[in-house]
Order: sequence, then C-alpha cells, then structure tokens
Amino acid sequence: MGILGWGFRATIKVHQAGDDKPLTLKTKKNQTLTYREFIKTGLPIVNPSQKLWLNPLLFNGTLQTLYYTSNGSKKFLIYYGRELFTYKDGGICSLDWTIPTPNSKEEFKQLHDEAFPEGFPRLHPRTRYFTKSELETRQAANQEVSEPVKPIVVILHGLAGGSHETLIRNFAQTINQNTDGWDTVIINSRGCCRTKITTEKLFTALSTNDIKEVLLEIKRRYPTRPIYAVGFSFGSILLANFLGEQEKEEGHDELIKAACLIGCAWDLVDSGYHLASSWSGAYLFNPALTDFLTKIVKNNFTELKNHDPELFSQELLDKVRKIKNVWEFDNLITCKTVGLPNVTQYYRKASPVNRINNIRTPTLIINSTDDPAVGVRLPILDVLDNPYLSMIESDLGGHLGFVKSSGEFWCVDVAEQFFQNFEASF
Repeated sequence: MGILGWGFRATIKVHQAGDDKPLTLKTKKNQTLTYREFIKTGLPIVNPSQKLWLNPLLFNGTLQTLYYTSNGSKKFLIYYGRELFTYKDGGICSLDWTIPTPNSKEEFKQLHDEAFPEGFPRLHPRTRYFTKSELETRQAANQEVSEPVKPIVVILHGLAGGSHETLIRNFAQTINQNTDGWDTVIINSRGCCRTKITTEKLFTALSTNDIKEVLLEIKRRYPTRPIYAVGFSFGSILLANFLGEQEKEEGHDELIKAACLIGCAWDLVDSGYHLASSWSGAYLFNPALTDFLTKIVKNNFTELKNHDPELFSQELLDKVRKIKNVWEFDNLITCKTVGLPNVTQYYRKASPVNRINNIRTPTLIINSTDDPAVGVRLPILDVLDNPYLSMIESDLGGHLGFVKSSGEFWCVDVAEQFFQNFEASF
C-alpha cells in the first residue's frame, strides 16, 4: 500500500472455493451446511460489503505492526500456569495454560516460589509454574465425559514471541470472557518465552512433530474435548505446515477440529526478500527478530555445544555475535539443524505454500496486503482450489496488527467468533 492508500478504513475480501467444490459438514442439528455458507452466514464480523474501521492513528501497515510489537504488559492481564513438556528426543517446550486471577498477590507469589524449578530463568509477569499436585491432576487422563464437552484452544506464537505477547493475551482474555469453560494453552517453542534449551535442537518452521507430540498428549488427557488451534505469524507457518502433513491418528478422527492462521508467510523465500526490501523491515523488524534469535543461541550455548560441538563451536558463536538479519541466522544455523546446505533451500522446503493443497481441516486465514514483515503475494488460487480454506484479505492491518480504536485487535475477534460459531454449529 503506497502513501495514497494510507488511511484507517480497510477493504475486506473473502476468498474460498465456489459451490462447484463444496466442503459439506454435518451440523449438530443433523443437517448439512457447506463451509462456504458457514463463513458467509456464521461469521458476520467479516463483511466484504462494508469497510473495516481501524485506529485512525495507525494509518499504515508499519504503524499497525509497531503498535503490536511495542505494546507493554499492562493490558490484557491474563494469568498463566506453566508446565514443562518433554519431547521424545529430550528437548522441552513450555505449556502456559490460562488460570483464574488469584485471590491475592501474596497467594500467587507463594505458589510461584513453591514450584519454581532451580536453574531456570525468571518468568514473565503473572506467570508461575504449576505445583506438583496441580501437575499430577492435569497430566492424569480424564475419562469422564461431561455434557457439553468444553473445547481447548491451542495457540502457537510468533518468531520472537510467546504467551507474554499482547496479541496472545488479548486472544486468551477474549476466549475466557466470551466462552463458558473453554481452556486455552500456549505452546512456547524450544528456547522461547524463557524456556530452556536441553538438546542441540532448535525450533524451525519444519518442527511439525513438536506440535504433534503436544496435541497427542492433550488428546490423551482429554479424549472427548475438541481442540481448536490458532497460529500467529511464525506460529501460523508451523501450524499450516502441520495441517498440510496431518494424517488421522489411530483412535482419533481428528486432532484439530478447526484452525485459524493469522499473518502467515506462505512463501518464505518471497518473505525474506520482502522483509529486507522495506525500510521498516530492514531497520526495525529484521534487527529485532535477529536479536531474539541470536540471544537464544548465546543464552543456551553451553547446552547446545555439549550436544553438538561440531556445529556449535566457538567460531560459530563469534559469527553469531556479528549477525545483522534473520537471513544470515537461518543460513548459518537453522538450515544446518534440519540437514540443508543453505537458507534458500530451507526457505523453499519450509514454505507452507508447498502443503496448502493438502490441508484437510476447516481453516480460516487472515492476511493483510500492507504487511511489512511477510510476503503479501497471497496464494489465492490455491485457496480457491481447496474447499477446506477460507482466506480473509485486508489492505490494512500490518503484521498481526488490525488494531481497533480501543487498542484491541480485530483479528482476535474474528478468530474467537470463528471458533465459537464453528463449535456451536458442528
């Protein structure tokens, strides 16, 4: 969007397969409804015939994105209970479940101090580890079937993010306020959101098995509860790749009932060029992302070197300290961890556009064409060929912005209403 296109009234377009390629779903009233018709009638917040009014002070994609990246921790005061999840290869992620607001700060601090594991970094505000007894209760398989069965919403964060992100807190708060008994959990990837690295493995856009292991564990604990999943930015890349690879597990008709992808970089090669070509990408967003990635390596270098001294050498650490952009980091480290010789091959292989035609989960996609962080040449023709997909295209919103005058995020409202109305219908 050029200067002449700046403003605060966005134009919305909806792309999805036509009536000649219907996805027919069975409703809870034992009727049938196509996914296309559900989006048209069951998601009134998305109305292409009307303008979307956003914050007038954030009149382009860069300002929208800066609001998202710079907003502090005093808004959307969500509390989390954390558990550490160990993968089969010995690595860990952290699962942050939303918990009720404590009765007092003293009570929260007492529980925080009681459960805090030795040697781990301090947590973000309003986050504590679950106590041993809380974990035992949570990790036991729950075979009781209650009516109605309450869904679980799984959230995948952005490249430099985690459960502390403003957008994620807004989403978790919205789910908590507008649903009756739904649970939300954020999967903080290896090394993210103050989660320690315990093996030589880092998170990548191809770490779909990390998502699968967590989802299978949630399904083991709560076999009758439907799971919805939303990915933001890098999390949407990972989720899209997972959905495109997903096959039905034995004993499970589905791991994810429906999904939402927000700010997805569909072609990582194109996105790499796009991020580097704009002023805001080159001088604001790229350095910030690079700083986050290099900190993961520097803060966990001893552990990484112990497990893979050939890759994580002192020479590599010296190079890491000089890295200036994400492309350099991925070329130096990420591609090597997945067995590829250079960053271009990694970006090609990890691009969700390679798997978009294989997605067989009802999925809502939200992308803005003024996004300064990811490529904006959207895979519209692929969406039109896959009846499981519906894409909302906006010409204002930036990267994970869509900020309303209230400071809340429009994309959060869309995702929450999509999940709620889908669960009510099917």
